Amino acid sequence: MNAGFALAGMRDVVEQPSADYPVTFAGTTGLYRPADALPEHGHPSVAVLFVSSWGFEELCARKFWRLLAERLSRQGLPSLRFDYPGTGDALDPTDFTRGADVWLDSIHAAAAKLKELSGVEHVILIGHGLGGALAWKAAETIPHVAGLALAAPALSGRNWLREFVAMSRIANQGALQHANVSSGPAMGEQIIPESVATGLRGVNISAASKAPAPEVFLLRQENRPADELFAQHLSQLGVSLRSEVFEGYDRFIRDVLFSVPPFEAINALVNWSSGIASSLQPANEPKPRVWKGVPCPEPLQGEGFRERPVRFGDSNRLYGMICEPTCERKGATVLVLPTGYERMSGWGRITARLCRELARNGIASLRLDMANIADSPPAVGAPEQIIYNDSQLRDVNAAMDFLEKEKLFPVVVTGRCSGGWAAFKSAVNDPRFSGVVPVNVFDFYIPADADVEALLVSSRQPLASYGAKLMSGGFWKRVLSGDVRIRNGVVNLWAMIVAKTISVLTPVMVKHPYLSKRFHALSLDFRKIVANDTQMTVVYTEGDIGAAMLETNFGPRGRLLTGQYGNPSLVFIEGADHNLTTAEARHAWSDEVKKIALQFKPVR
Repeated sequence: MNAGFALAGMRDVVEQPSADYPVTFAGTTGLYRPADALPEHGHPSVAVLFVSSWGFEELCARKFWRLLAERLSRQGLPSLRFDYPGTGDALDPTDFTRGADVWLDSIHAAAAKLKELSGVEHVILIGHGLGGALAWKAAETIPHVAGLALAAPALSGRNWLREFVAMSRIANQGALQHANVSSGPAMGEQIIPESVATGLRGVNISAASKAPAPEVFLLRQENRPADELFAQHLSQLGVSLRSEVFEGYDRFIRDVLFSVPPFEAINALVNWSSGIASSLQPANEPKPRVWKGVPCPEPLQGEGFRERPVRFGDSNRLYGMICEPTCERKGATVLVLPTGYERMSGWGRITARLCRELARNGIASLRLDMANIADSPPAVGAPEQIIYNDSQLRDVNAAMDFLEKEKLFPVVVTGRCSGGWAAFKSAVNDPRFSGVVPVNVFDFYIPADADVEALLVSSRQPLASYGAKLMSGGFWKRVLSGDVRIRNGVVNLWAMIVAKTISVLTPVMVKHPYLSKRFHALSLDFRKIVANDTQMTVVYTEGDIGAAMLETNFGPRGRLLTGQYGNPSLVFIEGADHNLTTAEARHAWSDEVKKIALQFKPVR
């Protein structure tokens, strides 16, 4: 429960957990979690600041932070997590000449904001990955740091940067090569500025001669000798040291879609933080602090847009970001749904960039974390695996109710991959949508008993990549080591072969859909889009695996869609991968969304 009143007797008033409180400061956004339970002495003695890694590691850790914040809150410890400038949902600074100090300053600002919100003097910093090194550096100058936890920390900024670039190339095997390949750390369009990278290369906490906090907790990566040596080094710095293996780290950080939260690490961090809080209890019992709530966050003002973080839905369970133009609003509002388990800013910040580009063209938008994704807690009664599940449609319905209340109708909905499926199904079920733009949808027909894990694996692969991987020695080494699930690949490949074979019958099935459960369901859905008078543009990147399924369902290039089911537009983007990670691909997506959105006038 996250009622936010820090009163022990009120923890069970609402069964549905709320999203944490959004705050804005220093050009960035954060989420504050107050203490749900009061410690014995009546007031929190310490608050916890989370310091994130960057890129892929940060995406995987978003849910980890939310779960950790919830557990700390139950022990009477408030917390804050936030985005560095130029990352996530933060604004983009116009000047990075100060290098890594720009990020370090944001950690200082976050610590000050946390102390202001919680009313405490002492803070604990918990840093993950690159955030471990940054937390160490920031703790050297932040007043009253009571403890420092380092979760699989980057001991050397130089080594972390080198490893990130190498791992990115491995992770992106089979993806299209972009025209402008960065030599530095990059994830899609998101790149660490060279001035920041230069500053990070100079960070080496393994050579520190003094620890910045009296209590240090090191969660070591297993079979990593450098972490063992660092633990030995810390033991010689005169600190109270706790050092443990980070259990489940590989499963936690291996993939955003299949990341398994490291509950043992969460338990250990909560136990350690609670011990510090107990040691800081005041000798004299202070006056109880009156909870005044968290003030409504000020909008962030960017170039041609302003953004305000919001909570909505029953019990304020969903977290989102409204992005509005600074000029006169035009067209329909765009609702952008997340892909898989990515946070709402998207892979390489693609969604944040899309929304801000739309705003510069006069179009408002709402992006959100759906339930049990990133910073939105799970919905009561929903399954643990919510991708391609009807529970997501309830989240979209809550978003529509919110936009209607905010007087931001009419609405066009869009999303990539699984988000595109949710956008399509929502437009089928809700006639309030004026338009829908699904992008790279693996299949418009997902039966209730589908193997969702297999779908998630296959939907990200370009069709040509299966042949390339079968010829790759490195791929087979990963199969033999258990890193790649060959069963899923075989199932997916066989499904595509079967689909390709039966596609010769597609014209008959489209004309007589009652002959097949698949085609009957597709016919009902697409006829509903027409009946709802919802404008639709279907977008695929050339060579995407979803385009092959489109052929199965509606013939080559989906030509049987037109005429049979109204006149939806079909667009194929050249020179792009599944995630639309280049600026050109994102602009192509934005152009199609704008074409539909600008057909409508905003309701005042």
